[in-house]
Amino acid sequence: MTGYGLKLWLIYKKDFLTELRTADSLLSTIIFGIMLVVIFSFAFQLTDVAVDKAFAAVLWISIFFTSTLSLQRSFANEKENDTISALLLAVGDRGCVFLAKVLANLTTLVLLAAVIVPLAWILIDVQAAGPNHFGLLLLSLLLGSWGLAAVGTLINGITVQLAGTRLLFPLLLFPLLVPVLIGSILSSTAAIQQTGASMWGWIYLLLCFDLIYTVVPLILFDYVLEG
Repeated sequence: MTGYGLKLWLIYKKDFLTELRTADSLLSTIIFGIMLVVIFSFAFQLTDVAVDKAFAAVLWISIFFTSTLSLQRSFANEKENDTISALLLAVGDRGCVFLAKVLANLTTLVLLAAVIVPLAWILIDVQAAGPNHFGLLLLSLLLGSWGLAAVGTLINGITVQLAGTRLLFPLLLFPLLVPVLIGSILSSTAAIQQTGASMWGWIYLLLCFDLIYTVVPLILFDYVLEG
């Protein structure tokens, strides 16, 4: 393993294990996501809306609001212990810190989705899709979660050293995530309705935004954590 790869792995391992050790924070995030799914599913069932067509919207709204709780903890440990400077000095490459935290956040979001998606599927009673279309749904979930993790890590890195970070974080996060949310909802809907041909444009859009939101901050992260 190269020096860069080793540093990436160590930071990723530290962040992910820290997230698992803070069981109260992780469980509260999961419970919040479950409550959102249950509330939304009951609300749609009390209306004339075709609930199965609202599956993707319910799913991604729940994932988005749940992710804001998880992503705000990206630099929480370093801020509380005042070790951000020590971490940067130890690693040297700030882009490596960003990429490792994106991967750790992505892993956490995948775990959250593993709980939220089956629950939403059962409560909303979605008609079973074929194996190919279910694979496309998983692809849209992965790409959407990647975008959430990349943008959330970037915004948390920007706001972590500012006063009022808990207020600024969601205010800055949502406008940047609009393209990701639109692409995720529409590609997931196309996968559920088994219209795979119409979803590839949204998949490509998601992939483009994911790459932009990952590569550009990776290059500019030296300035994000400056001072």
